[in-house]
Amino acid sequence: MRSAAAFLRVLLAVVCGGACTGSALDGADAAMSIGRPEADLSGAPMPDLRIPDPGPKPLGGTVRATGNTDGGSNGGVVDRLFFGFTGDTRPMSSGSSYPSSLQTVVNNIFTQMGQGGVQFAVDQGDHMEASNGTQATSQMANYATATGMLGKPVFMTMGNHECSTSASGADCAGSKCGTDYKCSAFQSALSPISSLPYYRVDIMTSTGLAVFLIVADDAWDTTQANWLTDQLEDADVHAKYTIVSKHHPDGNTDRPEFQTIYDLVKAHKYTLFLLGHSHEYKRQAGDPRALVMGLGGAPFDNPNQMWWGYGTIMQCPDDHLYVNVYDQSTGMVKDTFNVPPQ
Repeated sequence: MRSAAAFLRVLLAVVCGGACTGSALDGADAAMSIGRPEADLSGAPMPDLRIPDPGPKPLGGTVRATGNTDGGSNGGVVDRLFFGFTGDTRPMSSGSSYPSSLQTVVNNIFTQMGQGGVQFAVDQGDHMEASNGTQATSQMANYATATGMLGKPVFMTMGNHECSTSASGADCAGSKCGTDYKCSAFQSALSPISSLPYYRVDIMTSTGLAVFLIVADDAWDTTQANWLTDQLEDADVHAKYTIVSKHHPDGNTDRPEFQTIYDLVKAHKYTLFLLGHSHEYKRQAGDPRALVMGLGGAPFDNPNQMWWGYGTIMQCPDDHLYVNVYDQSTGMVKDTFNVPPQ
């Protein structure tokens, strides 16, 4: 049972708004939700909660569009983190470009992130539905048009739609990426940030290091497995925050390595685990630090979630990370919760 004081703090957070207002939640209430729990998110429609602006945004600092696989990446220095996320922005069927309706949705998502003042964004993969290299390159250009409206770095995650052979059980690891038309188009778009589909970005905040690990589970091999293990072990020791992004969520067994990767991450400390693939929004059952955001414009999977949107994550003065999830068409807050550092 939660204490009356804890309940009052949550009630005040809803009434007064403000992701950073009120006292920090502690103990068993540290990851307490202001919205519905995960079980409800996957069932009945979520309530629309209009929460006012969360107060002063983090000020100062610059995030650089850079990543590396050696743990030495310098993504910049900020006062406090404030970033956006979304996933699964792909069209329903292959074509020479995004349909205009989809382009409008993805444009809106990144425009609204920019208007909110985020410093950068992290996506959870699946940017295309293409049947040849020309279509793949064109759709990545469509995505770049949308991210350009943010005007800040966007750290992309590889999804299964960025590997043409994934449906047949093959992967795009190592040199195979260069001969796969989808992976090649994705890697070309990612090249200003990383020469590989998996990478690390370090951002120093005023209270400690934030490590972002971007995993490519459709390019999984021994090299990436050793890399991820090394990065997680390093972050366990040196990071205040570890944020991991990968495409396939817990329980996905389309390929056996998807769950292997998830379990590897869960064996280490992490602050948030951002996932996609399922075209819905939910918090991962049994893990208050993991969430699925697959409502970036792709066809709906959940008939109770007929909206597209995005989330923002803010590091507040209590050092918790506060998550808000928005419907891009209405501006409504669909969910909000917070977690302490790892």
